[in-house]
Amino acid sequence: MGPRFGIAFEGCACRAAFHVGAMEWFAEHDLFPAAVAGASSGALIAAAIAVDRIADLRAVWEGLYGTQVRDLRRLLRGRWPYRMSEIVGGVAKRHFGTRRLADTSIPLSITVSQWRGGGFERRTLTARDDLTIERAVLASCFFPGPYSRHVPIDRRLTVDGAWLGRVPVVEAARLRQGHGGQADRVIACVGDDAGRLLRGALRPKPMAIPASVDYRVLAPVEPLPLGAFDFDGDRTIRTMAIGRASAEAFVRTHREWMGG
Repeated sequence: MGPRFGIAFEGCACRAAFHVGAMEWFAEHDLFPAAVAGASSGALIAAAIAVDRIADLRAVWEGLYGTQVRDLRRLLRGRWPYRMSEIVGGVAKRHFGTRRLADTSIPLSITVSQWRGGGFERRTLTARDDLTIERAVLASCFFPGPYSRHVPIDRRLTVDGAWLGRVPVVEAARLRQGHGGQADRVIACVGDDAGRLLRGALRPKPMAIPASVDYRVLAPVEPLPLGAFDFDGDRTIRTMAIGRASAEAFVRTHREWMGG
């Protein structure tokens, strides 16, 4: 029997190192999802899994140890001082190249927030959209301030995919339903220390999930030491270790539900 679960990855900036540790442990124990969805930094993780590059994720983060998100000297050259567009853009280009959303081993969904008719609405990018994975990831990550390069989709104002909901649980469930799997069994992988599913950036609120979606939350077993835009090497290593321990604890509790 193939995998019976999908995974939805929370957008949590650099704290997505937690996802790296968790998925590393899953892969070592032959636990692979049937579909993945991600928002913001979670989109980077989801995309890597969808193109069979789980093994490369730790090296990606290791290559960023000590990276400074802000460089005020850039102002002297007339450039925006925050560098997340270059940092994430470089990673996405190196690891996904010209691959398109349809060029994946398992179904992939990346969420963005788009301005439509006077307000932001959530939009899901999938294999039906003729886009590169790199562009979809950058569009989902764009947050004014830390990121300098806006990536419009269909000529619309497009921003952070986690803005209206940090964890694309429903989107992952829809992918499962659309590919003949066990409908809506989804693991919500979150970096929130309390295991909450949240929406909003400045004043986060609980995120409602339809009762019809069967999901479980994979959350840290202890508080993460890593900040939102933090590439400190020691804190990143500890965060990945917590991800591994949290994955092990989750599977110990939910193995039967996962279909193992």
